[in-house]
Amino acid sequence: MTRKFLVAVMMLAMMLTSSIALAAFEENIEDDADLTAVKKIAVAFPNYYKTEDTEPDIYDFAKEIYNAGRFTSSREIVSYEDVASAIRRDTGIDIHSLDVPEAEKVYNENIARYADSYVIVTVTNNAKRPWLFFYIYNAADSKLMYTYSVQSNTLDKTTKDYGLAAQDFFKQFDTTAKKNLTKEERKELEQKQKEARIYKRHVEKVTYKTGKDKLDMVRKK
Repeated sequence: MTRKFLVAVMMLAMMLTSSIALAAFEENIEDDADLTAVKKIAVAFPNYYKTEDTEPDIYDFAKEIYNAGRFTSSREIVSYEDVASAIRRDTGIDIHSLDVPEAEKVYNENIARYADSYVIVTVTNNAKRPWLFFYIYNAADSKLMYTYSVQSNTLDKTTKDYGLAAQDFFKQFDTTAKKNLTKEERKELEQKQKEARIYKRHVEKVTYKTGKDKLDMVRKK
């Protein structure tokens, strides 16, 4: 039986926090899952279909999940594009040229080379408010380890709100995983979280006139 944790979170106004206000989330941890073993999370292809003009396309959505992880997670986050490039380099297979089921199969067969886990994000957006589900799987055997879902009466179908929801997911995963850590491991985790916050502030201060992605510019320095 899965251990379940239902947490209703009443946030402050958006001006005081980067999280989704008035959000209720639910998280489930599989009984045999060791969340402390998760050190490197890859972003898999999302289960998502754009229904509104305000929403990102699926590749931009995947990138938003990746950026949210880089901003907030203490784990190393690997983008879908980086995994696709690595698979093409190591196997000669371009998963971008495959249909979705075949691309997913090739991804799952190779992902353990590049990460110890991967996250699949599913978006239910056929109602007024979207509902986001984040599933973390063990890369070695594709077994489900952790599930996080979030809904909010202020969560809109926009790139910004999807990114904020993803940040909340990565933060909560860190918080939950931290419960079973030793004192020294918690100290190390808190340091990584601090570094992630500093990195985010640094990126937000970057100004440029070329139109290039701010994150890419910071990474190249």
